[in-house]
Amino acid sequence: MDVFEAIETRLEIKEFDDRRVDETVKQKVLDAGRLAPSGRNLQHWQFVLVDDPEDVGRLGELSPTGGWVADADFAVVVCTDPQYDFNELDAGRAVTHMQLAAWEDGVGSRIYTVDRPAVKEFLEIPDDVDLTLVAGFGYPTHDVEGVKDRRPLEEVASRGRYGRPLE
Repeated sequence: MDVFEAIETRLEIKEFDDRRVDETVKQKVLDAGRLAPSGRNLQHWQFVLVDDPEDVGRLGELSPTGGWVADADFAVVVCTDPQYDFNELDAGRAVTHMQLAAWEDGVGSRIYTVDRPAVKEFLEIPDDVDLTLVAGFGYPTHDVEGVKDRRPLEEVASRGRYGRPLE
């Protein structure tokens, strides 16, 4: 699958079947995050791979909106250094790389919210580290069509100045 095909077809998945994701795919996902660009190339992130089923289930319990993650095969918790005002941007870059790498192998994913203080305590994340985001990964329960309902490019992009036609 080429990169643009992955971008066009990847959807946020929150219904996972019970197949286990191979360790080599998990490592590839983490490595994709490692290879993402970061502000000033600081690479100030730390990725916590959560793949024990009980721990993944606990992450589901600790989420106000992501109880579905309990059915994921694994989750990745992205931690960053909060002293940098671009830490959230860098976490987003890393997870986007992870999601596209996972999708190449048919593994779906979704970013979700958690009770940050509770998850930090559960995963023993130090106080001076920001738990920036969490994503669940696994094989989708059904075939994904990859059809996205998106506004036309002309409605979201302009040329030269804000609001000017792209053409």
